[in-house]
Amino acid sequence: MANKLKIIILADSKEEQGGTNKVITHMIKALDNTTNEIFVDYINKEKYMPKYLPKRWLSLYRIFYLRNISNDDYFKQFDIAITLQPDSHCITHKNHIIYFQHHLRTFYDLFWYSFRLRTKLRRKIVFLLVTAINRLADKIYLTSNLKKARVIVNSQTVGERLKNYNKIFDFIIINPPAVSIITDTIKASKIETKQIITKELTELNNYKFTILSFSRLKLREKGIDVVLATALHLPSYQFIIAGPYDITFETIDKNNMPKNINLIVKDFSDEEKTTLFRKCDVFIAPYLDEDFGITPIEANAYGKPVIYCDDSGEIRNTQKHKITGYMSRRIPKNIAEGIEYCIKNKDKMKDACIENASNYTVEKFETSFRKYLFQ
Repeated sequence: MANKLKIIILADSKEEQGGTNKVITHMIKALDNTTNEIFVDYINKEKYMPKYLPKRWLSLYRIFYLRNISNDDYFKQFDIAITLQPDSHCITHKNHIIYFQHHLRTFYDLFWYSFRLRTKLRRKIVFLLVTAINRLADKIYLTSNLKKARVIVNSQTVGERLKNYNKIFDFIIINPPAVSIITDTIKASKIETKQIITKELTELNNYKFTILSFSRLKLREKGIDVVLATALHLPSYQFIIAGPYDITFETIDKNNMPKNINLIVKDFSDEEKTTLFRKCDVFIAPYLDEDFGITPIEANAYGKPVIYCDDSGEIRNTQKHKITGYMSRRIPKNIAEGIEYCIKNKDKMKDACIENASNYTVEKFETSFRKYLFQ
């Protein structure tokens, strides 16, 4: 009997919800823990941070932080190391597989957005300095590893960023696992999950049409500010803004929110998410320069068209304008027009939405990842 391989799957931090958790779950299934020993671990920031320096200064001493990660021999005991996030990509391993999902977005694809948020000159100068430090740290430890490792990217958009920022051209694309679809015919396709009615949903007003926004509630990155403004243009439509808490959400003036907005801030179970997707008529995802975007695909799986923007990153590739959704400018009036188009045509778009979701199943991810790993 062949010896089992010891495989570590390493991420930067453990999250209660998120796409990385889903990737880890289906990587484990693809690797088959009956024939391999699989370990899941997370970067312990405390272990690698220079001593006696405040944690909030991490961005300023990132070069030393990544050096400590790179010099750790702990990971060498494993036959294969699979890393999923920016810090973990910097470990040293002779059989290293990088599943690249994103850079540190503040210093790369969201650089200009982040720069403009800083209104005072002093803050702009500090931000430029911190950006330079972080990009230099990545050049030393991340880019060098990308050149030596086997690299998978999760989307075409992220692949273009690797070419642009790191001059890395040798990679393959394996989209993340988005949905589990049981398919007989396109019209019979469905997600097999139990429908749970949450207390919050039972208290919603009875509007004829419901527009859903579901994501971590990052005010501008996920376009929550645009959704709030769009609701003012469609007072007869119910808008549900739902998802796990993010600190940027605190800046919203909840006392002056449009009456047709319902906020549900919590961590959602899969069953509760199912209820939300089934209840809505249109899914709105005005995300800013998104790396992939799983929730629009999940909405498609329920036959729901998706509203997205012309600067929504990979969503422009996973959706088809006026077929599975509607691409709009990041202007509330234009987004409202897109919503009305999808409401009018949602029955015609349903089959195309479900068919589109079938391109991003967990089964396809597991098969592609297994084939790549053991080829």
